[in-house]
Amino acid sequence: MPLFPAIDGTAAIRAPARAFVSAFVRRVEAGLLSGTSGRRCRYVVTETASDALQFRAMDWPTAANVGLNDVRMTVSASGVVQYDVRYTRWAAFALALSGGFGLVFIAFLLTFDLRGYIAGHPGPEYLGLSPDQNVAIAWGMALFWGFGWPWILIPLHKRPPIDGAAHRRGRRCRCRVTRSSARIMRLMATVL
Repeated sequence: MPLFPAIDGTAAIRAPARAFVSAFVRRVEAGLLSGTSGRRCRYVVTETASDALQFRAMDWPTAANVGLNDVRMTVSASGVVQYDVRYTRWAAFALALSGGFGLVFIAFLLTFDLRGYIAGHPGPEYLGLSPDQNVAIAWGMALFWGFGWPWILIPLHKRPPIDGAAHRRGRRCRCRVTRSSARIMRLMATVL
């Protein structure tokens, strides 16, 4: 489902399962993304086994920062990591932020007489539109940026990354590479 905030995939690793999991646990504890613990990079390991690992963002700043909210990784005996990334808190943050913007924009449009202001201050008219058309565009923008844009952001979070190295790694292991899966793959490459 394209609007559901989740990504799953697989990636090949060279290390044995136990070594990979223990190294990844150390990386999560040291600071997942930068290798150092920071205010917006705080993760906690919630479950660990010899062949599996689960970690999650500790707080909202971390959850909103990258989108690796809840991650589960399982390593098979053949050296393939299957990962499942859920970014529901990131999606909730995007929905709340855009919704708040939309409500403020709508309150502004309801409070002020935008049509009267545009009609009373003739100036350079945008594409020769009438005041009513300009007001309709303002309402459309309020509704789009407030309530439509986050539903575009959620699937965009899954699209292929810009950095080519992660994309090449994805082609080598024949997995679908996305922004979050590229982050996981970069992390896997730096762990061992």
